[in-house]
Amino acid sequence: MAHNFSMFGELNSSLLNLRCLTYLDLSGIYFEHGRMPKFLGLMKQLRYLDLSLGNFHGTVPQQLGNLTELQVLDLHDDDGDLVIDDTQWVSHLQSLNYLDISGLKIARARDLMQVINTLPSLSHLGISACGLHNFHLSSIHLGNSTSLVHLQSLDLSRNRLGGPIPNDIFYNMTSLGYLDLSLNSINSSIPMWFDKFPGLVHLQYLDLSYNFLKGTIANVISQNMTSLQHLDLSWNSLDSSIPTWFDKFTRLVDVNLEGNHFLSIEGGLFSFLKNKKDLKSLRLGYNLIGDDISTSQGISSGFIDNNLVCLTLDSNFLRGSLPNWLVHFTLLRILWLSYNFFSGPIPEIIGALPNLVTLDLSGNQLNGTIPSSLGQLRALQGLCLYNNHLSGAIPDSLGELSQLSVLHLFGNSLGGAISEIHFSNLSRLQYLDISNNDNLTFKAEHSWIPPFQLKIIRMDSCKIGSTFPQWMQTQVEVDDISLFNASISGALPKWLGNMTFNHFNLSFNQITGPLPNISSHCDILDLSYNLISGPLPAHIGEIYVDTLFLNDNFFNGTIPSSLCDMSKLSDLNLGDNELSGSIPDCWCDLSKLSDLNLGGNELSGSIPDCWKGFRLSHLTLSFNKLSEVIPSSIGSLYQLSTLHLNGNRLNGELPLALSNCTSLVILDLGENNFSGSIPTWFNESFFLLKIVRLRENSFTGRIPPQLCSLSGLQILDMAVNNFTGTIPRCLGHISGMKNFDQDIPSHLGWNREPAVEIIKGKYNAYTKENLSHLNWNREHVVEIMKGRYEEYTKTVLQLVVNLDLSSNNLIGPIPKELTLLTGMHGLNLSHNLLFGDIPIGIGDIKSLESLDLANNHLSGTIPKGISVLTFLSHLNLSHNNFTGQIPKGNQIQTLDDPSIYAGNPLLCGDLLRRKCPSAEAPQAPNTSHSEDTREETKLKLLFYLVVMLGFAIGFWSFFGVLHFKKDWRCAYFSFVDQVIDKACVVTAVKVAKLKRLRQPSST
Repeated sequence: MAHNFSMFGELNSSLLNLRCLTYLDLSGIYFEHGRMPKFLGLMKQLRYLDLSLGNFHGTVPQQLGNLTELQVLDLHDDDGDLVIDDTQWVSHLQSLNYLDISGLKIARARDLMQVINTLPSLSHLGISACGLHNFHLSSIHLGNSTSLVHLQSLDLSRNRLGGPIPNDIFYNMTSLGYLDLSLNSINSSIPMWFDKFPGLVHLQYLDLSYNFLKGTIANVISQNMTSLQHLDLSWNSLDSSIPTWFDKFTRLVDVNLEGNHFLSIEGGLFSFLKNKKDLKSLRLGYNLIGDDISTSQGISSGFIDNNLVCLTLDSNFLRGSLPNWLVHFTLLRILWLSYNFFSGPIPEIIGALPNLVTLDLSGNQLNGTIPSSLGQLRALQGLCLYNNHLSGAIPDSLGELSQLSVLHLFGNSLGGAISEIHFSNLSRLQYLDISNNDNLTFKAEHSWIPPFQLKIIRMDSCKIGSTFPQWMQTQVEVDDISLFNASISGALPKWLGNMTFNHFNLSFNQITGPLPNISSHCDILDLSYNLISGPLPAHIGEIYVDTLFLNDNFFNGTIPSSLCDMSKLSDLNLGDNELSGSIPDCWCDLSKLSDLNLGGNELSGSIPDCWKGFRLSHLTLSFNKLSEVIPSSIGSLYQLSTLHLNGNRLNGELPLALSNCTSLVILDLGENNFSGSIPTWFNESFFLLKIVRLRENSFTGRIPPQLCSLSGLQILDMAVNNFTGTIPRCLGHISGMKNFDQDIPSHLGWNREPAVEIIKGKYNAYTKENLSHLNWNREHVVEIMKGRYEEYTKTVLQLVVNLDLSSNNLIGPIPKELTLLTGMHGLNLSHNLLFGDIPIGIGDIKSLESLDLANNHLSGTIPKGISVLTFLSHLNLSHNNFTGQIPKGNQIQTLDDPSIYAGNPLLCGDLLRRKCPSAEAPQAPNTSHSEDTREETKLKLLFYLVVMLGFAIGFWSFFGVLHFKKDWRCAYFSFVDQVIDKACVVTAVKVAKLKRLRQPSST
């Protein structure tokens, strides 16, 4: 019986009636986890028995030992429900030459290998995934064996072998040609038993992948193993270089060395590939190889009659241009050179590889245009050129690639128009991504019917016309549509409600009108940052959605209760709309909700007290009109990472239940009416806390020293309250404000978290987005500067370190321990009752950008260390009792506003136009001055000369390159155009919202 994976049933003893049966193959039949029948041991005439992949469970019957004529026994299974508890019956199968018991639980059978040692004719042994340990392979079981001399194939993969392999286990395996030790835990270099036991030199197949091998290749395999055809050393920790003695391995067919730490290929890749006529696959991806493979040494005659089909060099550090000598490998089907440092244009000769099926050059620094010769690759199915610096138009010849199913060109500087011609013959295209190019326009006739059925359509930042493209109505198999920032305006068509897809992103457009009917089954729906208005549809709960983003639109009215019918909903963002009314109590039914953002609306009433049983990790209700107290059930949100309740009318004391939310990373309770003292349960159990904002409330009492145990704290804002007492000295020991190089907790979505801080005299809201790349959909910064609201997209949340205790009733001196917070960017202690001197070590806070000590009773001279704070750009020391002369220095002299020092009548200096009685002013440390006027003049002239020279070099380095590099010039100005386009979209949204706010409400 042949393999039939659709059959199922049970074994019947009627098989015993087949008295002459010698061959029984029941592999792949589903036996519904039944037991392997004992009566099989009565079929003594059997020579071939295959019960593999039968989904048996229980114990293998010992009666199988009665099948003494058996030559082939295959019991391997993937489920792991079969057990061999006694292996002695195997020793009775003296005629056995093929045994595969892979996947069976035999770890307890310590005598397994000793029993197998008694089988004189065994040539194939499969004991993969059997839970074997090193003691199973000890010399006690195998060392003196002469019975395994005929063994040709040994599979020990997926076991628990660890450490170095014992030297003597292969002593008598002189016929071994196949050895698989992959997926174990071998964690050191394999001893050189290959040279010690010449029989292994004849190995043709060797797999040591997915172990922990280290050292050089010479520690793993022998130079004399010239019979090797298949070698797999992938995903280990081998290092150094790939040696030149690989040239001896002329019979190699398949070589996989990916996932190691190789730094180079001795002699170069060109030399490595020469004279290996049988080599079909070479995989070297995910290493550290930094060679320039464009160079070739010697003649290319060694490539004649080559058979190379697969070459993968992705995720290395390869540099230089793409090699022209690849043209000799005309049989190549797979070429992966992605994520390296290749530069220069794509050579036209790539089009001379007629059998190429997959070409991946993504993630490099390639420039120039896409060569039209790629249209000659008629067998091509996958073309990936994304994340390069390619420019110019997409060639029409790509429309001739009739086999193409994947086209990824995103993240380049491509321009021009893409039209029906580019898709004329692409009837098999399924995955299209042309997002994030500079000035790419998609032009299609309204009546165009594409020849393809796409599964993924991504055209972010492409100009696809003023209305939603009509041709997408024909894409009935589409699963993912992303048209972010695609210049779409007007209302969405009604036929969208008839389409089904899992991901639909139309954010950052200018879509108007009410929310249209959308597919009832859509995992991710993102219509944020548009001009959609009107109330949320009463039937919105009929959408079976996992993620719903409708933020930054003009939705008004109340939140419909049907929204609570979305039982699958895990991420909901309705922030920055005009929603009003109360938050429905039915949120209690959304038990799968993990991220909820209702901030920036006009919601009123209390926060629902129904959070028990939730797995919520992000909760934002900021900038509404919510009142009353924080409900105690919020304390049940044990996984809560961020809590934003700022900008409301909440009151009362902080509830004890909040002490259970020890997973908090951001706690923002600012701009409310909270009262009482700060609870003492803020202690080391909140070790994940990075940001605490309590500003503009009515808190009283002393600042509790327990806050000092929040070691990861980076922003502590307790300004504008009624705190009394002294500043705790232990605040100077918060490590998060000293060393700001810690990783952000991986479970926190930083790009969603706005946090408002006053730094440099203005409000700032920071997010993490541009740490790696800008995400305009989530990042925003709000500041109040000179009485005006400004919106920015700059500062990175995770880099901000700020301490703000201003506008309280704090007394005493400034603790000198605060100068230990060397990572601080902002320090604001203004509007308190502090007295004494500024700590002399203030200059040790090298990263300080903003320092505000105004409106206190501080006295003494201004420390010289302030003048060496090279990043200081905002300083306010006004309305204190400082004396003496204002320090001088390079940085402090740029802060030339006299109001910085106003209200200090005993201060003097040029900036205040008040001469000091002493002849010499305090100077910045490490600043030398000459008494000779001529020498001082020379130094000034030299300074101005260096500045002018630096300006000239910088100016011509930038504009000179743009002048002589046409592609760079085009890329730069295209980038500027794209930024302007996006700014126009955001401005249009904001202007429309302001106009709407100014219109009188209808009665």
